[in-house]
Amino acid sequence: MAVSIAAVVALSLLVFIAVYTLLDSKVAEDRARRNAQADVLLDAAESAESQASETSDTSETSETAPTETTVDQLAPNIASETNETIAETAEESSETAPAAETVEETTAATTTDPNAVEVYYASVYASSDINLRSGPGTEYDIVRVIHTGEGIDVTGRTGSGWYRTYSGNFVLISLTSTEPVATTASPTSATTAATAAATTAGTVPTTPPMTEANTASSSNTDGMTYYGVCHITFYGPQLRSDGTYSVTTATGTTCSEGRTVAADWGVFPAGTTLYLPNDPLGGDGYYTVEDRGPGVNGSHLDLFANGSHTVTDCEVYIVG
Repeated sequence: MAVSIAAVVALSLLVFIAVYTLLDSKVAEDRARRNAQADVLLDAAESAESQASETSDTSETSETAPTETTVDQLAPNIASETNETIAETAEESSETAPAAETVEETTAATTTDPNAVEVYYASVYASSDINLRSGPGTEYDIVRVIHTGEGIDVTGRTGSGWYRTYSGNFVLISLTSTEPVATTASPTSATTAATAAATTAGTVPTTPPMTEANTASSSNTDGMTYYGVCHITFYGPQLRSDGTYSVTTATGTTCSEGRTVAADWGVFPAGTTLYLPNDPLGGDGYYTVEDRGPGVNGSHLDLFANGSHTVTDCEVYIVG
């Protein structure tokens, strides 16, 4: 115990001596510096006094005693000159600062990308037949043609006037509408031939309005729960950041036309089987909820399709 105390005392003593030596050297340096400044000031005072004496000797009419220049009088002059130098340096610094700010502003303006995508979710409609492109510009490849009235799920927009779609492609904002666009379905050759034959025979077939009654009677919906009418849109393979396309759903399955549908999982949970009596894709009408999207909400179904189709409304049954 005694040895420890002695060691601590010795260590404290060594630290004290080291600090004292350091402080003493600092004091000595300050004293030497002040003595040097005082010598300079005294030399200046003696020189001024000598000049004043010479002037007094040569002047016969002057009876005024020579003015003595003291150290106290010289000190303010030196301090004033020092302050002026510091002020000039600060002024030069302030004059150069705006130039740096200008360079920074110019750099920021130069690096602004008009094709940068801003997050923006919406559902719009093609106001005419428009090209779906792989990038925000007419120089990019055409993925497919979106026909008049077809719904488009939007996830972003650029300052150059393009929407980014849910599939990762782009369409011109100016060629879209936020309101549904009335469309007239183009008659197929079979429909045209049937109409011509009916006209020749003197009868024109008519299509009865779609109702739950006549739909149910035309297909077996026993054991199904009638949901109601849903808005039907279509989507295709999703563009990845590396330029390739993904056909993997949110549930991990592979998208398949005639089976895969994206829905609001709060309305139709993942895995729900839906039946669309009048299948817009011409299939058997059975679809499985395997996907979802930010623009698919409420009574809205987004069918996976490899081609282009017209937005429509369709009655929906829940199977099981």
